[in-house]
Amino acid sequence: MESDRDREKHRRRVRLVKRLLRHMPRRGNLHRYPILRCFERQARQRGYLWSFRVREVVPALYVGWILTLTPILSLHIFVACLLSFIFRANIMIVVLLQFVSMPWTVPILWYADYKVGAFFVEVLGTPQVEAIRRSYAQVSFKGIGDLFIHGDQWVRWFFTTTLGAIILGMFLGHISAAIYRYLAKRS
Repeated sequence: MESDRDREKHRRRVRLVKRLLRHMPRRGNLHRYPILRCFERQARQRGYLWSFRVREVVPALYVGWILTLTPILSLHIFVACLLSFIFRANIMIVVLLQFVSMPWTVPILWYADYKVGAFFVEVLGTPQVEAIRRSYAQVSFKGIGDLFIHGDQWVRWFFTTTLGAIILGMFLGHISAAIYRYLAKRS
């Protein structure tokens, strides 16, 4: 009787997972997603892109969190697909994490990235950061860069925000990976 309960619990969990994953990209429905269509042939051949084993999910969590926090607006999903191939990570998790950075959450995420990055820039010390800033400031920012902000300030903001995104992404990836490992061991 105990085994019947266990089997029924397992069946319920499988039905729940199937219901949750119904609209996610899979090997059989890649043609429905315009961005993934260019990766279709390569994605069908690589099993690690679809696996939920710990060794494929943990890199996906790290890559996904870092990428979703970086200030590269509107390129996230395309870059996520490329990074899934490079890091041998689960493509569904990396792409799904990109939906954290929605238009109404981007200002909040970038502000947090900038604050964390600014804190670590101060901790690293001004001489190292000044040398990096000066090397980027020599690049001519005519045109698009001048439309937003003067080139020097734009580079400083981008560098600080990217540094904060990497630090926050590693932190959130570590927490997510620990939770996933715990849940994987438990089931």
